Amino acid sequence: MKPWIIGLVLGLTATTMVAAQQAGAPPAGAPGARPAGAGGPPRGYRPPNITNMPGTDSGSGMPCDMLTTYGEKQPAGWPAVPYGKNAPPRTDAPFKLPDYVTPAPAGANSTLGAAGPLTGKDSEGAKARGLVIPDVPELPWKFVEQPEAPRGTPGWANTNSVQMLKSGNLIVTQRNAMFQIMEYTQDGRLIRAIDPNLVARPHGMRLDKDDNIWITDQACNSVVKIDTTGKVLLRIGTSGKTGIWDEAKGERLFSEPTDIGFGPNGDVYVSNGHGNGDPRVFRFDKNGKYITSWDMKREGKGQTIIHTIAVNKKGEVFVGDRELHQIKVYDSNGKYLRMMQLDNLICGLYIDSKDQLWVATGMDGMVLRVGWDGKVLGRIGKLGWGANEFGEAHYMTISPDGKTMWVTDTVNNNVKKLVLGS
Repeated sequence: MKPWIIGLVLGLTATTMVAAQQAGAPPAGAPGARPAGAGGPPRGYRPPNITNMPGTDSGSGMPCDMLTTYGEKQPAGWPAVPYGKNAPPRTDAPFKLPDYVTPAPAGANSTLGAAGPLTGKDSEGAKARGLVIPDVPELPWKFVEQPEAPRGTPGWANTNSVQMLKSGNLIVTQRNAMFQIMEYTQDGRLIRAIDPNLVARPHGMRLDKDDNIWITDQACNSVVKIDTTGKVLLRIGTSGKTGIWDEAKGERLFSEPTDIGFGPNGDVYVSNGHGNGDPRVFRFDKNGKYITSWDMKREGKGQTIIHTIAVNKKGEVFVGDRELHQIKVYDSNGKYLRMMQLDNLICGLYIDSKDQLWVATGMDGMVLRVGWDGKVLGRIGKLGWGANEFGEAHYMTISPDGKTMWVTDTVNNNVKKLVLGS
């Protein structure tokens, strides 16, 4: 199908959904739409979005051969959107919830429905996974607010990562093709959105010491580096192709890359293998030149999903296996050093400015503070839909002073802000 036809179809779809939202009801036939006279949506209803089914960690954006590079002439039907022009700052007008969204109880701040215990399939799924709540203190972090989704859109679409710029502003990525990469102030005001369709399905996103934005594109099997104007500086991998990386043959292929980490010298580490095709860690120099890689396959039963990676000040590489609940530690050349066995899913690793290790536990619904010996020291939140609950705590960031935290939730479709209490 010609690009301009695809653009027309997506444009009409977006217009229809936005108009329906502004009218105060979900689009006809959309998940969560209710018949006339119905009392309200079921618990856990999430606002619809264009590129993903609500409440799922699924979907992708553009076809890989149509991804754009900022500043280049775009195919017919896909004109370049000037940086910062497609997402004006939030107005001061009070925001009114659509009438199909159940307000949270007084004192809570969730717009996704009242807090409460999981029921039905949600509860069954947690039980089937053997959800373990660590017997550790609940840390004094308070949920205070969350940034709004871009105005004129039906809501967040699988918010997958958040990181902080040197300025203190936040970069947020989500899986809505037209608003993938956005900059927010710390109080939740949208400043601008970067040119759309730079990646198809963002998974992990990190900032290097120069504030460049690195994103793993799980759908198109590549890693993209852009500056804060949205200009593409580097692509690693072969977009649209998956397989085994063979540097000698010139076959530079990822298999669903997930996350990025940076060594003290600027080297770039990429975790690979969300789909279990080739679980591996890659090391590149800051210019994307391949240095080495090491295999993360597991012998015997059990699925391996290498979901996250982080590097400490010593240059040790921490690799999180989501399904095996393991954090494996290596030196910069892939020499195995040690392993931490946890009881929870390991979705996103984060090392804060105080050199403390944190783990976002995905669909286990918590953020854990973990010692360097692997001992869980404290926890935040729980599984659910409420103001202090997560559907899937995916990735996170903490302010340099250690007093404010943001967590992206790909299932509840939001970015939660927490502040440290006494």
